[in-house]
Amino acid sequence: MVRHTLALYLDQTGDALRRILISTAIALPIVLILIVAGVYAYDEVLHPDRVGRNVAAGEVDLSGLSTEEAVAAIADYEARLIAAPAPFIVDGEEVVLDPAAAGLAVDEKAVVDDALRQRRGGGFLSDVGGWFSSWRSSVVIVIPTTIDEEMTEAVLFSWDRSVVDQPAYEGAVLVENAVAVPEYPRPGSLLDRPQAFDAISRSLATFERLPVALPLTDLDPTITNADVDAAVARANELIGEPVYLWREGSAQRLTITTAGLASALRSEIVVNSPAAFVVELDEDVLRDIAERQIDRFASEPVDASFTFDKDTHAVGIVPSTPGVVVDLDAVPGVVINAALDTGLARLPTMVGGTAVLTTEMAEAMGPFGEVSTFTTYHPCCASRVTNIQLLADEIDGSIVMPGEIFSINDTAGKRTLAEGYVRAGAIINGDISCCDSPINIGGGTSQFATTFYNAVFFGCYEDVEHQPHSIYFSRYPYIREATLGFPAPDVKFRNDSDAPVFIDTSHTGGSITVTFYGNNGGRTCTSEQSGNTVTRVMTHADGTVTTQSWSWNYKLPKPAEPATTTTTKPPATTTTTAATTTTTAATTTTTAPPPPDTTVPPPPDTTVPTTTVP
Repeated sequence: MVRHTLALYLDQTGDALRRILISTAIALPIVLILIVAGVYAYDEVLHPDRVGRNVAAGEVDLSGLSTEEAVAAIADYEARLIAAPAPFIVDGEEVVLDPAAAGLAVDEKAVVDDALRQRRGGGFLSDVGGWFSSWRSSVVIVIPTTIDEEMTEAVLFSWDRSVVDQPAYEGAVLVENAVAVPEYPRPGSLLDRPQAFDAISRSLATFERLPVALPLTDLDPTITNADVDAAVARANELIGEPVYLWREGSAQRLTITTAGLASALRSEIVVNSPAAFVVELDEDVLRDIAERQIDRFASEPVDASFTFDKDTHAVGIVPSTPGVVVDLDAVPGVVINAALDTGLARLPTMVGGTAVLTTEMAEAMGPFGEVSTFTTYHPCCASRVTNIQLLADEIDGSIVMPGEIFSINDTAGKRTLAEGYVRAGAIINGDISCCDSPINIGGGTSQFATTFYNAVFFGCYEDVEHQPHSIYFSRYPYIREATLGFPAPDVKFRNDSDAPVFIDTSHTGGSITVTFYGNNGGRTCTSEQSGNTVTRVMTHADGTVTTQSWSWNYKLPKPAEPATTTTTKPPATTTTTAATTTTTAATTTTTAPPPPDTTVPPPPDTTVPTTTVP
């Protein structure tokens, strides 16, 4: 019985072990596959910007480096190459070349891009195969180096002259103290250029800087002494005298000195059939010299502007001018031509910006003519007349451009005794007073404000700010009038037309007149009065009509007014004719009235302005 039980236990244990072994045999490959897939995904999917495994550039291991890290590693390699001097043997003598003097360089980005492509880009299966191979084999790419041909030629030229025992020389044009002098050709030996370039390039590409002998070659010059003399003569023509470039309207000159010209002088032998000596001025050098001076020759664009003849009432246009800058690219050619001629030439310029308001735009604002005019009357010779006329003279000649807001106070400023204003009657705290208050200085100028406001009203321009008097004066149109103080009340209007407004003022001993000239786009305005409300009826060029209304209630005046406020009534009637401008939406400005029991009944509106079609 015991043996039977033990046998049964062993059978069951064996089955369990077999099941475990079978499960392990199945699971282990899956686990291995998952691990391999995870590593591949980490290397190639999640980090495609990293260099693959076992990839090096020359002696620099780039494996697993990011693009930035790899570029830095190659840059460090380049710096070490440049820092290592390279020995050479020239005509039996050892010379040392500074790699920087030959322009040694490595294109770090090209090298890293090449490293990133290794084992990649051939399709999924190819990339996977390449990744597997990276675990058992390495890839080493070449780090290409370059040298600058012109810099290296300068080094070889100096070795020809200073090291070679009997150097051959094709001749040259030298400059001493800004004067060209000859160096004549002579036969001899010089470094063999193709072989020397190749030897230097191979030596600088590695750190194994063993001395390398550079071969020489014999040379019989093809340039004659006469060729050199002719080249020297040509050079002195180019650099013998300074060159001056002038700009019309400027007393300044852009100057290229003889030293500057000499620094730009270049000469070389061009091997044709036969060989020729070419002497010229380096345009880049001339451009650099000129660039240091050109700012003072530039000018900003100037907008067109307007003039107004007070005698003829004619509007004139001062043309716009474009901005001007020096045409730097054209300067070298002008300098070279001038150097071979008189040494003086016009500075080449080009448009450097256009005006905001061009002449054509200004002309399109016309035609210009009288838009509106208004006159009020006063007794002669009172002190207030001095103030009215002085303020009119300060406003006279003002020009209001389209969109601008004009303010009497902003333009004329505070009325002061120093400016010639005198004391006269004024409304102070609702009463007419004269003449101890500072407010009395410039008293009476509200008559100008009223005259000005009516020119705005009948010119059909946008009313921005005005306020009638608190007390009614019969010399003014009922409600359609304005008071003035400083800094308030003020009279302001916005020029909502497409043309400038020219403000012309004039006066006689008994009257003040304000006339607006411009082009209001065909608008005409008339005035209607109903009770304490004045309405401006505006007819637009297209026949549409808009209205604007202003209401005001006056206070009752005291029984007696100061003598300085007595006036004559204006003429009974004037005529109204049309004017021109664009349509604008109507607005209404209303001033809160005082209590009804203090109002003055309105008189009939008998004052009509004169307006003229532009």
